[in-house]
Amino acid sequence: MMLACQKYLRDRLTGLLLADGYTNPYRGDDPDRNIFFEDLPRDFLKDNDYAVCCLPLIDRSRKFGKLISSVRAAAVEAEGEPTVPAKYTRIRRRFNREITFRCLLYGLSGDELWGSGESIGLAEQFQQAVSDHKLFADADNSAILAEPQEIARPWDSDVEMERKLSRPILAIIRVEFKGGIQKTDTTPIIPGVTITPTVL
Repeated sequence: MMLACQKYLRDRLTGLLLADGYTNPYRGDDPDRNIFFEDLPRDFLKDNDYAVCCLPLIDRSRKFGKLISSVRAAAVEAEGEPTVPAKYTRIRRRFNREITFRCLLYGLSGDELWGSGESIGLAEQFQQAVSDHKLFADADNSAILAEPQEIARPWDSDVEMERKLSRPILAIIRVEFKGGIQKTDTTPIIPGVTITPTVL
């Protein structure tokens, strides 16, 4: 599930646009060049105006153990081949899992991150993109629900002006994912049983 969540975040982030309507600040020449799922490399922001650092803040799971699907497949017959017997396919949710990422969006200016006039900032675009794509599938076809949390400015505008020369422009957005760990069992169905009594 962790890899599916990282891919989901990467897909949303590389689709964000600047005010010109066509520049993807977090895509760069390499699609993953400006997106990190661990701490930023040292001095990365000295040479790059844009970067995103998505760090897992919460990763917890709890036992669930509920049957969520039971499907009966009929027997399949084909000429010249053995008959495939009917079967039940049951899917059980073993665990519920919750992962929350804390995404740090770095930009060249506050207007790009927060928007100005008619342009929508990168932070709000990202929140909207997550809201528009709330459900996606994991590798085992289980559904994962994505929920954007609040957008936070790490300091107010007065403090930002004082620190402009020493700190990069930053927006913080949390994204929560809810999914699970599933197990699939397939049980063949015995087509029939013949009982022959023996008389003594």
